[in-house]
Amino acid sequence: MSGLIERVGISVFVQMILESWNELFLLLLIIVMQVGKHRDKSNELVSRVKIPLTDELIVFYSAIFVYNLANIITLLYGGHDIAGAYHIMRIGVFCYYLVGAFLTVFFLDVIKRYIARKNNDKGLERVIVGFQLMEVPNLFLLLATPFTNALYSIGSANEYERSWGYYLWQGITMITFLFIGIAAVLYRKKTDRFIKQVIAVAFLFPMAGFLMSLTFSGFNFNNIMVSVSELLMFMLYEKNKTDVALRYGYELEKAKTELAQARLDLMQAQIKPHFINNAMTAVQEVCYTDPERAAELIEHFARYLRNNINATNTSLPIDFKDEVQAVREYLAIEYADTNKRFRFEFDIRCDSFKVPALSIEPLVENAVKHGIDRYSEEGKVVLASFETEEAYHVEIRDSGEGFSLDPETLGKGGIGLKNTEQRLKKMCGGSLGIRRENGWTVAEITIPKPQEVSYDNSNT
Repeated sequence: MSGLIERVGISVFVQMILESWNELFLLLLIIVMQVGKHRDKSNELVSRVKIPLTDELIVFYSAIFVYNLANIITLLYGGHDIAGAYHIMRIGVFCYYLVGAFLTVFFLDVIKRYIARKNNDKGLERVIVGFQLMEVPNLFLLLATPFTNALYSIGSANEYERSWGYYLWQGITMITFLFIGIAAVLYRKKTDRFIKQVIAVAFLFPMAGFLMSLTFSGFNFNNIMVSVSELLMFMLYEKNKTDVALRYGYELEKAKTELAQARLDLMQAQIKPHFINNAMTAVQEVCYTDPERAAELIEHFARYLRNNINATNTSLPIDFKDEVQAVREYLAIEYADTNKRFRFEFDIRCDSFKVPALSIEPLVENAVKHGIDRYSEEGKVVLASFETEEAYHVEIRDSGEGFSLDPETLGKGGIGLKNTEQRLKKMCGGSLGIRRENGWTVAEITIPKPQEVSYDNSNT
């Protein structure tokens, strides 16, 4: 150990120790991020969001590991005269510069991806590509160095010495990082806060390292500053990851709450309090005179409620037969009030097709409540279905004067006829039309036959 210190000097020895510990820390960071990335895929919350810079930081840390390793090799074998030291020294220095060039191009690519492309700025993207191409002369300079000593030289004592090309290399690198800093400042209002913080760290610390290395040639500050920046980047990444997950979790819970409220609103709009009150009052009256009929009414009412609740939990069309059954449950409850004298007829000629849930029964309710006089035998409602070569048709006809067909009326009552019309269109390509015909008000649903329509449930 004393021989090594005597050969390389105390300052270089300290630098080797620091960079060796940093290598262990880098390995830990790489392992932690890889394990975290794998674990995030199975995390129900985090797997739904993309955490920025995850892959980029893993690549960055891996490159820094090689960068530091190459520098440690040059420090360890510099001035050493054992067999093979000459070649190891040259490989280490060459890899050090090569990885340095890669890191510069890599940071430019991050700027291009997260600033230029995010803001759709083609001009900035072209400038970034231009800076990336500036590394080409550096690479030619590096490739020529083993033959010309243009960038650096390895002396007879196997010691690294800078050449004139070193200052050109560092100059291009400093100009590039200065550009990165300027771009980050100019686009600070259009860049995500986390990305800005990472870019600031990537700019300030390496730039400080470049300046100090130019001034003090006996100590490599580049690696020290890069090591500091990698730790800060990891801390920023973990904080941002937590913030993104929490923010997404909050938005997800908010969306679930809004969805639950929307379903509740749908159910409340369909099952009106006064309807429930009237049904329960009718059941109560029948309990004294005909308990068996009261039990039947309760059963009808239970099925009516279950049908409405189930409808709020599905986004798929249901069998038309199920909607007809829902109408029967509704009518059974309506007729519990023996004062109601209206007539209702079924004219079902086909039923092997699907319709959106709560699309037929609400139209029947509108016809009964708003179209006719429910307490007169003159009031009549007919539910009919038939098919043509092109489509299935459902008609709800009432003998009354009908209701206003203006847009405001179509959005009122029950879940709203406008809502029914929209769901028919989205879920099965159907349509709803309302017309007056020979003294009848007719609400007609048209469902194109399956071979002529593509079901679209994505927006329901």
